[in-house]
Amino acid sequence: MSIHMQQARRALRGKPTTGTDASLWARIGYWAGLSVVQLLVFEFVVAATWRGLYSYRTNFISELGVPFCGPTGNWPCSKLYVLADVSIALVGVALVVAAVAWMVTGVLDVRGGVLLAVAGLGAVVAGSINQGLNYSVHSFGATLMFVVGSLGLIVAGGHRSLHGSVRITVTTLGWIGLAASLCFIGGHNFGLGIGTIERVVVYAILVATVVLAVAHRRTARRLRILDTAAGSEADESADTYSPDERPVYGSTNADRHRGPIGTNDR
Repeated sequence: MSIHMQQARRALRGKPTTGTDASLWARIGYWAGLSVVQLLVFEFVVAATWRGLYSYRTNFISELGVPFCGPTGNWPCSKLYVLADVSIALVGVALVVAAVAWMVTGVLDVRGGVLLAVAGLGAVVAGSINQGLNYSVHSFGATLMFVVGSLGLIVAGGHRSLHGSVRITVTTLGWIGLAASLCFIGGHNFGLGIGTIERVVVYAILVATVVLAVAHRRTARRLRILDTAAGSEADESADTYSPDERPVYGSTNADRHRGPIGTNDR
């Protein structure tokens, strides 16, 4: 088993990783959290190439990932429909990776991490199996992402490492996402359109994830988790060697045994 898998397993037992490895995990969590915004880009691109008029208000996000539509179900919706499916799945992968990375570095507890990871798996299912292939499985994955993801954000937003404003922001977005999820499942759109309600859920999760990514990176810097590996190695060298024994990097063994300049040339 690789060292990274061992660190992930320790994180599930509430034992975060420290040192140089924590620095790597902090960077992974940061970029994974930021990467979820790609969904907004691909959503816009595919919607712009959709057959007819795609409405953010009345159409589901997942409809962008269906190859055929129309009254008879045989009209091409968008030649780029695969991008929408892949984008949704990548959001799920990003949530799983970010959740694991944040647990490993200790800025997210196990409860919040597991909830976000499960939500990510739901998004992977929803993206891998579009509603045209199997509507029930797709809907299950999407519902898992919406409800469990919102709950995960509510838990994650309460972590002690976060500043007060970040806690309020993430927790509020989690509650908004959860409320909108229940409305979406119940078919209540209050005249806003079912597509709008779905996007309230998804966008709340995306924004909160980005906020957490930025906040956790700042926390990592504050706790010096992001110290460079070179700095750590230098500290270890200082502890291991005495001033007279410390190796001179970049010099040869012969140079190390030479006296002051010119003394061995006499």
